[in-house]
Order: sequence, then structure tokens, then C-alpha cells
Amino acid sequence: MQNDTLDRAVATIEACRLLRERQVQNRQELQRKAAAVAKPLYVLKHKAQLELPLQ
Repeated sequence: MQNDTLDRAVATIEACRLLRERQVQNRQELQRKAAAVAKPLYVLKHKAQLELPLQ
């Protein structure tokens, strides 16, 4: 009887640990994707950059 309870407790702890690891991996993947998207290709620092010189 006590062994069944201990086995269930160990299984629950293991399942929680695996779930936590999966959540951490998902969060890291989402952060990596967000960081890749958040970087602008071009930053406009001055309005003069909008004006193209005529040739």
C-alpha cells in the first residue's frame, strides 16, 4: 500500500519535472524567435536620411 503511494508520488514528481523542462524549452524558443524578429533592419536616426540626393 505504501509502495503504491510512493510510486505514484515519484511518478507525479517526474511528470512535473518533465513538464517544467518542456515549458522552459518552449519559453527559450519563443524568446529566441521574438529576439530575431525584434531587430530592425534599418534605423532612421535623422530626417535627412529620408531625403535622397539628386544625381
